[in-house]
This record gives sequence, C-alpha cells and structure tokens, in this order.
Amino acid sequence: MKKTLIAIAALAAAGASFAQTTVYGKVDAGLFNTTTGGTAVGFGGYEGSRFGVKAQEAAGGMTYSIQLEGSVSDGADGQATFVGFNRTATLGVAGSMGALTIGNQWTPFDNAVWTADATEYSKFTSLKATTAWNYDVGNTGMGNAKSSVQYTTPVVNGFQGIVLSAPNVAGNTQGATNYSGVGVNYGNGPLVVNFATQAMSSNGGPTANSNVLAVNYDFGAAKAYGGVINTDSGTIGGGKDASYTVGVAVPFGADSLRVSYAGNKTSYTTGADLTSNAWAALYLKPLSKAAMGYAGMGSLSAGSASAVNTTGVGIRYNF
Repeated sequence: MKKTLIAIAALAAAGASFAQTTVYGKVDAGLFNTTTGGTAVGFGGYEGSRFGVKAQEAAGGMTYSIQLEGSVSDGADGQATFVGFNRTATLGVAGSMGALTIGNQWTPFDNAVWTADATEYSKFTSLKATTAWNYDVGNTGMGNAKSSVQYTTPVVNGFQGIVLSAPNVAGNTQGATNYSGVGVNYGNGPLVVNFATQAMSSNGGPTANSNVLAVNYDFGAAKAYGGVINTDSGTIGGGKDASYTVGVAVPFGADSLRVSYAGNKTSYTTGADLTSNAWAALYLKPLSKAAMGYAGMGSLSAGSASAVNTTGVGIRYNF
C-alpha cells in the first residue's frame, strides 16, 4: 500500500502546474468490542479511513475537476489495505447552469440519510442497524453509485436539485444493474431539509423503491436530527420497511455528545412482521487541529433475538 500511495502522490504533484491539486485523507483507528465478535483493534470507528486526490481548474467560465478517493481498511492478511478508489472517482464540469459529474459518486439518497444521522454513520450509529436505512447501498453496497452520471442544479433561495442515473451497469453490483436517484435539498441558516427517492433493479427483475425525508436544525445550544424512510422490495410476499430516527448533538465547549435512536418495522404479506430498534451514543473530543478522540456505544434489538452491543474508543486524524 505504501508504494501505491507514494506513486499517487507523485502523480498529483506532477500535475500541480496544470491544476490546483490536493492530496488528503483520514486515518481512524481504535479498540472495539461487540457481543458477537469480541474485542479487536481496527480501522473505522468514527469515520472510515481513506486516501484521496482532487484537482480543479477554471477556464472559459467553467470549472473542470477530478476527485479520486478510496478506503483504507483491515486487510484479510492482517495488513492495512488500500482498497482502491471505491468511494469516489469522478470527472466533473461545473458552470452557472450547475454541475455534471461522471463516475463513482455518492447518491442523493446517501446525502439525505447523512442529514438525519446525529451519530454521523459511525460504527456505533443506530441507522445502519435498522432494515429500512440499510437500503442506502447504491449499486456498490456502500451508498454510492458506480458508472453513474449526475446533474446538480445551482442553489436558488436555499434549494438545490440532484438527478443521478446509472443504467445497465456491468460487473459486480449489489443487485442493482439499473439505479436512479433524485434529491431535493434545502439549506437556509440553521435549517437543513433533504428529500430523496431511488429505484433499484437488476436484469429485468423487480424494482425496489425507497424514499427518505431528513431534517436537522441547529438551535445553538443543541442540534436536533430526525428522519423517516420507507421502502418496498418489489417482490411478491417481500418486505415493506418503515423506519424513523431521532437524535441530538450537544456541544460542551469544543467537545460534543451525540445520541441517536432508530426504529423499524418490516411488514410481510405472508408471515409475521418484524420490528427492530437501535440506539447509539458518541462522544467527540478534539485533541489537536487534526486529531479527534472519540468513545462510542450502540445497541441493536431485532425481534426476539438478544441485543447486539458495540463499544469502542479511538482517534481519527485528518491530513
């Protein structure tokens, strides 16, 4: 991995004379325990570790850009592994009429889900543990869409629209060779409201449709979060999920305490319905301009099964 990152950094430096180029990343490591897996050291407690390069150039009233970003994870051989540019790999063109990006990119649905999550999609978040919120997979299983094209409108009076399409995607997908998403975002002062809808299908099979409405509001003394989601798997006898989440982030000087709760009900045309709920708490403490210490815990209860608990502490470092 070291040789790969050095080569990428060298290429970025070589292109600096043509465009404004930035090499960046995050390393997040800690000690984590789950009731099903025991205690282990690993990456990605508060945020996923990553490495990225981005560049942009303005010419003729337009801005041309690229962004390449990939995960750094615990490898199967016990070594830290740079997975490749699995998070973002885009070429973009932006101007007064909006922006067009092509490649591997986060979906409007994923952006809306982030808005609702007080615990920031960490290892401890209550969202990932509930069924409906798990439809935030895109066509990669990570919430992004590869082989996609996306148009983003300019912001007008706080409103912005996003349309994404990834048709006839080849290669490995998470059951979605055809993926599309639409989002409408509003941000004005302390209020943020995002709505998104998506459709996923594969090789003429049934279409799974999902909708999410997410809100957060900054009161100053605290920031409140909330969201609802519904999805239909599109299969006869398959599940329909309805879920909600609420949360709050409370600052203590530079520190912050974040708490979230989510509930989900899966309804079937045949068989018993399934309910689940999860809660999470995350404490963040800045250690320097680049380092953030954290401690978190979370718990999931699904049906009659015993609760699965997660705890952990770690440090995230930005560069």
